[in-house]
Amino acid sequence: MRYLHPVQAHEKFVASGRYRFFGDGQELDKSESWVIHEHADGGRLTRVDVDSRRTEGKSILAEALHSGGELLRLNIRYESTQFEGGVKELRASYQVSGSEIQVGYNMNGAERDYIEMKLPPATLIDIPLLVFRGAAIKALAERTDGARAIFVPLYEHAQLFPGRIKLIESAVAFAGEETVGLGNRQLHVRRFQYRNAARTYWIDESDIIIRRSNAYQQREFIVAISNYARTSAKSQTCDRGMAPSRSGF
Repeated sequence: MRYLHPVQAHEKFVASGRYRFFGDGQELDKSESWVIHEHADGGRLTRVDVDSRRTEGKSILAEALHSGGELLRLNIRYESTQFEGGVKELRASYQVSGSEIQVGYNMNGAERDYIEMKLPPATLIDIPLLVFRGAAIKALAERTDGARAIFVPLYEHAQLFPGRIKLIESAVAFAGEETVGLGNRQLHVRRFQYRNAARTYWIDESDIIIRRSNAYQQREFIVAISNYARTSAKSQTCDRGMAPSRSGF
């Protein structure tokens, strides 16, 4: 796994995993690896490595610092060699303070610039990387009393950077609970379904996505977790996972 910054001695391991991607049952040459560490003050730093350089020409390295479940900082290094008309290279740092976001960035070799944004009250920041999306999906499913403001950081298109604020109303529905096998473990998961899209997520009790299934242009795409490790007060467990079948886990 690649990092923006190496793990420091004072950081305490919390969890790690690797997402594997499948199209119509065939594994794709793409992965999303991640690891979470806790700091002495209780803050949690998540490092992410998205590698699709051989298939899509894209690379994303990210770090996100959360405290009490709230995002404080998001650092992104994005590179693309095949996306014509898109961002080729980006270094960006999102600093969040209450309802304000300051973004410092270098895009396509230009000098560093800054953007400031004001978010509506109670805005949900939905980072478009799988390790963060479990908590966001759960929060969307819990909101049933009207529209909620969502801010999604975006970095592939210069015209959409640094992200967009949108209102979403009742976008995700809770669809039930299951016990699924992952290696030698049994995990209790909750299933969520997007109302306006053929997308289903299985999310564990730690808000980690275990599996995602979606259909697009009569094709089935699956994302499945592997090498999933967590620590507890007593032990650490790790399961490699396995390629998903069409029938589910």
